[in-house]
Amino acid sequence: MTGSAQLLKALEYASHRHRTQKRKGTRNIPFINHPIQVASLLANEGGETDPVLLTAAVLHDVIEDTVSSAEERTELMSEISGIFGDEILALTMEVTDDKTLEKKVRKQLQVEHANNKSLRAKKLKIADKITNLRDIIIDPPGWWSNDRILEYISWAEQVFEGLKGVNPVLEDIFRKTVAEAKLKYNIQSADNLS
Repeated sequence: MTGSAQLLKALEYASHRHRTQKRKGTRNIPFINHPIQVASLLANEGGETDPVLLTAAVLHDVIEDTVSSAEERTELMSEISGIFGDEILALTMEVTDDKTLEKKVRKQLQVEHANNKSLRAKKLKIADKITNLRDIIIDPPGWWSNDRILEYISWAEQVFEGLKGVNPVLEDIFRKTVAEAKLKYNIQSADNLS
């Protein structure tokens, strides 16, 4: 399969897997918009052309967010490997949280393991965080308070510390997006509070 054909197949596959899901915001945005935006950000803003990276970007939430049991997870991993190959499965798994763990543990593991990710996974994680932050700016979950938003931004910055050094353009976009989010929610950095 060529890079373009592979990417289109991933879009079709992810669209089917996410077909009933919506983003957390109040606008009822289809979930599939998120992985498409992550891939688009990597290619169109970050200058990334690697078909493995872009395909994994489209698939990055499929395993994490569309299965409810360990058996389903194993079956889906086998299916992705069969359709897209082991390299794309491995990258997808590298950015997939283990939902059997408590949310607090998963978030801490992202911080702890960020520095040990492959270059591709680091780029994908940066793009994912940027896209999530953009969604918080445009359409935050209605139940999130400013404190909850601050918590997410602070956590994203902690994860980002371990991801830096792979794509200066994406890193600059991340910093600008964090600044925009803080400005929107009138959140001052710790440096400005003293």
